[in-house]
Amino acid sequence: MIGYPYLWVLAAGLIIVLFLLIALVSPVVIQGHMKRDGDNDDIEIKFKAIFGLLRYKMKIGSVDFSGKAIRLHEHLMGTSIGMSNKDEKNDEIDKDRVMAGIDKFKRAAALTNNLSKWAKGTLAKVKLEEWKWSSSVGTGDAMWTAMATGALWSVKTTTLGVLSQFVKLKAEPKVDVKPVYAQPCFTTEWSCVAKIGFGNAIMAGIQLLVRLKKAKEGVQAWRTLLFKA
Repeated sequence: MIGYPYLWVLAAGLIIVLFLLIALVSPVVIQGHMKRDGDNDDIEIKFKAIFGLLRYKMKIGSVDFSGKAIRLHEHLMGTSIGMSNKDEKNDEIDKDRVMAGIDKFKRAAALTNNLSKWAKGTLAKVKLEEWKWSSSVGTGDAMWTAMATGALWSVKTTTLGVLSQFVKLKAEPKVDVKPVYAQPCFTTEWSCVAKIGFGNAIMAGIQLLVRLKKAKEGVQAWRTLLFKA
C-alpha cells in the first residue's frame, strides 16, 4: 500500500500531467481588430493561450503618414502566469527598414528547409472563427464613388479567396462596402478571431527548428528577424 506522503506526491503528479494534457489541446486564440475613421486609427492584436495564463496584447493608437515614413504609437502588454509587463514606444517604418526586413527574411528562409511547406502545414491547422470587414467610401463624385466601391469589393473578395486556400473557415465571413455619394469619406472596421491548438503551435515550432539547415546560424537568423528591428 502506498504510504501517506507518497499518496500526495502521486496525486500532485497526476494533477500536473492532467493539466499539461488539457493545456496541449487548449487553443491559442488570436484576436485582431482594426478601425480607421478619417485620421483616427485603432489597431489591436491579442494572443491568449493556456486558459488565459499567457496573454499578449499590442495596441497601436495612431498611424501617421509623414513624408516617406509611417510613424506608429504602440502599447505592448504581456501577461505570463500572473506576471505582467508593459511597454510603450513610438516606431517608424520607412523604405530602408522595409527592405532590411525583407533581406532578413530571405536570409532566414534560405537557412530553413522547405519553409513554404512548413507554413502551409501550420496554417492548415488554423481555424478562422470570425471575419468581419465593413467599409464606407465616398469621393464626392458618383462615378468615382461607384468605381472605388467596386475596387474595394474586389480587394475584399480576393483577400478572402486567398485566405480560404490556407486556413479553415469555420464561420461565414461578413463583408460589406457602403458607397457614400454625398461627401468624400473613408471608414473601415475589421475584426477576426483565429484559433490553433496549443499542442499544434508547439509542434510547429519544433518542426521549424528541425527544418533549419544550420542550427546555430539558422536560429540566430530567425531570432534577429523576430526580435530585432
